[in-house]
Amino acid sequence: MSKRKMNHFVYMVSLKNERAFTFISMLLIITVLAVSLPFAAILIKSASYDSNYDELSIQQFFKFLRDDVMIATDYRVSPTILYLDLENNKTATIETYKGVQVRRRIDWKGHDLYLQNIQDLKFEEVPNGIRTTVISQQGEIYEKTIIFYK
Repeated sequence: MSKRKMNHFVYMVSLKNERAFTFISMLLIITVLAVSLPFAAILIKSASYDSNYDELSIQQFFKFLRDDVMIATDYRVSPTILYLDLENNKTATIETYKGVQVRRRIDWKGHDLYLQNIQDLKFEEVPNGIRTTVISQQGEIYEKTIIFYK
């Protein structure tokens, strides 16, 4: 056995300039974060999206209306109601309901909601078809002319 006394406290010798390395690296990291965080906030804000729900639902309404006009044998137009004569001697009406919804009824029975959250619905007879105007609750105006084929 060794006659040397065992030392319980052991440490490694380090140079004084090695301690500054971690401090400088932390300052560099903080600087990079301080510069890049405002750009990250701008990117996150620009990535937010606007909802096109109203536009899509109105486009879908126009498609439903076009399909109904295509299967109709004749039509009549009033400013707020569209009457479509169907092949089975029934009449489909498309009108506003409670002022904010568009519904379809057959022979004044039933209740199919085609569109919701609107401000106004107007029908106008034009040569060879029907011009439909929908005003959304945000005030946006959507207009579509649907051609009637006999």
